[in-house]
Amino acid sequence: MAALTAAFVVIAPFITLKKTVYPLAAGAKAFEGGMACYDTAAAGSVKQGAVSTTLKPLGKFLQTLDNSAGGSAVPVGVELDKEVECRIWDSVTGGGAITAANLFATVYIASDHELTTVSTGASPYGIVMGFSPQGYPNGVVVKPINP
Repeated sequence: MAALTAAFVVIAPFITLKKTVYPLAAGAKAFEGGMACYDTAAAGSVKQGAVSTTLKPLGKFLQTLDNSAGGSAVPVGVELDKEVECRIWDSVTGGGAITAANLFATVYIASDHELTTVSTGASPYGIVMGFSPQGYPNGVVVKPINP
């Protein structure tokens, strides 16, 4: 974790998400027009709506896919219920690095341009909504927590 020594320049500092692609969880099925959710107990992918106290609705599926065989997660289109304005930051490397398993998880401030998964002694920044937008190979797309 190193502080900046020059201006932090990003091609698109803000991204507005409305239609995007997320991994469909192993064991899940997506039906076009069906409810897409993420599970707070198992961040990192989306699944269909069901009775659960840990699901958070995201929007609706844009296609029908079946991952019930339980293989690795497959990409599925999702239209979010509302546009989400996000900001792009760097992830720390090594311990605390943000990976696909952290999708929809809270991340924390590590420096003036980096975020981390380590919460000890750190302030929360926001929720991970995506990774590596075009033109920014190591970026993390995060919805900031508003005060």
